Amino acid sequence: MDVAISRVDRPMTDYAVTPHFRYDTVEDIEASRREKRPVMKTIELCEMRIAGEKNYIPTVPADSIWQVHSGQPITYAERFAEQYRNFKLGNSQAGEGTPLQELVPYGITQAQLSLCRALKIYSIEAVNSLEGIHLKALGVAANELKRMAGAWIADHSSVRSERSELEELRALVEKLQSEKTTAVHVAEEAIEDKIEASAFAAMDDRQLKTYIKERTGQTPMGNPSRETLLRMAEEA
Repeated sequence: MDVAISRVDRPMTDYAVTPHFRYDTVEDIEASRREKRPVMKTIELCEMRIAGEKNYIPTVPADSIWQVHSGQPITYAERFAEQYRNFKLGNSQAGEGTPLQELVPYGITQAQLSLCRALKIYSIEAVNSLEGIHLKALGVAANELKRMAGAWIADHSSVRSERSELEELRALVEKLQSEKTTAVHVAEEAIEDKIEASAFAAMDDRQLKTYIKERTGQTPMGNPSRETLLRMAEEA
């Protein structure tokens, strides 16, 4: 078990590892000892099919620890959360990345597709990540497949970059439109305030007192100054 984990944890992207969760029935040793008879239990396993490995398929319990981050244990079920969720729901489990069939316009042949499947290579990103012995496992097709995968990624990286720039421009336009709308509202409010202020300036003190009483229900007490009456009218 420890050897399997150490090999999987070599520098390798998750695109190169295709997980497959399944159930298995094994003996519960402790329960068998207590019961003095064979006691079986069902456990969840995670098979990891590594791109470029012909025969080696490390298999670990789904709830075993893959790594510890900041003191928090990460299980293999959490590492491959999407595939584990599909497993629990009874759905098909697919690896990460873009299907190799997308390389057909770049020249990949059916024979090469079959070779990749035989070597547990299921995505363009997995081909692109292959190095060393895993790349050599492709034999004479290694360089050609690597070239096609690199070309596909380069082409689609430029498309993603253009989409990102377009999204940024759209966000900028929305921001400017929002700022423009806000500025218009502020200007309209300022104009209304000026119109209202000019209307008050045209009133005499008696008219101001009448306006304040109509708006507040109370007549200004005493003999307030005109400045006070104007302020009260604006606040009414």
